[in-house]
Amino acid sequence: MADLLTIGEVATRVGLRTSALRYYEEAGLIEPAARVSGQRRYDPSIVSTLTVIGFCQSLGFTLAEARRLLAVPRGRAQKERWRELVDEKVAELDVASKRIRTMRRVLGASRDCDCVDLEQCAALCSSV
Repeated sequence: MADLLTIGEVATRVGLRTSALRYYEEAGLIEPAARVSGQRRYDPSIVSTLTVIGFCQSLGFTLAEARRLLAVPRGRAQKERWRELVDEKVAELDVASKRIRTMRRVLGASRDCDCVDLEQCAALCSSV
């Protein structure tokens, strides 16, 4: 038990609040901690798991998607889940990118149009 980490030690190592660790535990993202005198204690391997969760979040994946990635079995099955999620995320980005391009075009056109009021501008620019 001496090599187990307190919730505070884990939080400090990965840059999270202890409340986030408790939430991740409740959400099934990390294994429930062992208890020593009523206090949570984690195996040091939890740091790697939390690093993966942070990596996923930085790429726009939800916690539910991260949970799906962390599910067993690992290895090839995990790699397949990763590929599926990446393909879904890339498709989402393509949709968002198209929307951004459209918004930029309409905003540019509406900014410098000769419309007297916003209703006229909206009518004209909706076809841009």
